Amino acid sequence: MLKRIMTPLLIAASLTASAGAYAQAQGSQAAGTGFYGGLGAGIGRTDLDGSGVAGSTDKRDSVWKLFGGYQFNRNIAIEGGYVNMGKSSVAGPGGFASADSNAWQIGAVGSLPLGSQFAFTGKLGVARTSTDSSGVVNGVPFAGTQHNTAPTYGLGLRYDLTQTVALRGDWDRYRIKDSSFGGKSDSDLFTVGAQFKF
Repeated sequence: MLKRIMTPLLIAASLTASAGAYAQAQGSQAAGTGFYGGLGAGIGRTDLDGSGVAGSTDKRDSVWKLFGGYQFNRNIAIEGGYVNMGKSSVAGPGGFASADSNAWQIGAVGSLPLGSQFAFTGKLGVARTSTDSSGVVNGVPFAGTQHNTAPTYGLGLRYDLTQTVALRGDWDRYRIKDSSFGGKSDSDLFTVGAQFKF
């Protein structure tokens, strides 16, 4: 799992260094506005309702996301993207079950500058999640896919290396739905990544 987390982070670091050198060579553009994109990776935790399965749980997995948006000014942006929320599972005497989730999301991002380079961020939007589940409960196998549309929100911290390159640390919460696990569950993602302004 560590390898799956470190690989995209190393790629992001390489891209950050290259983009920073390019930005210094080309000069700066208007601060605080424009299109941007980026990627992040980290750890996710999904609290599944085990329903008919009581036993040990594996709630954590590596996660990653791709995002893009438009910064209207230094305080307001609109952002969308794809999120892979990883897998969680539960196993016990009654059987076992696992769920693998992902989401498409869009929302507004507000930024509160904390000096010339740091900014506190908050996100509020909507996400369309898809959850693939499978397992065996009381000797009965099951498998299926459930979709859910629900609000998503999060908090974060951004550090602007240059006017075109930034580092981000984000916490995001998503609501997933799976009738195999007794209804709806929350998935929390903790990621670090890089953001590039075009």
